Amino acid sequence: MLNESFFVSDKVQEKKVSLADGSEHVLYFKELPAVEFRRFALAEQSDNDDVKAASVAKLIASSLCEPDGKPAITFEKALQLKASAMNAIFEAMLEVNGQKKG
Repeated sequence: MLNESFFVSDKVQEKKVSLADGSEHVLYFKELPAVEFRRFALAEQSDNDDVKAASVAKLIASSLCEPDGKPAITFEKALQLKASAMNAIFEAMLEVNGQKKG
């Protein structure tokens, strides 16, 4: 049996996110399984511009959560994020998921 460290944790992780206006916000994230990043990679390679454009919002909606683990934002609402906010949240989500060093 593989060690538990190979699998996504149920633990919610707290990250401080700084926005372009200088404000800082504490947000909460869940780890995502590798299959979600595979879907993201496939979406990024799509010939459909709408699929590509929405790929980051889809990951954010899957990972961003409340402290109790419930979703914090819908996919539709994530599509409405300002560019700087989307980028800041995406960077934090990547760190939580071990895709970028914090």
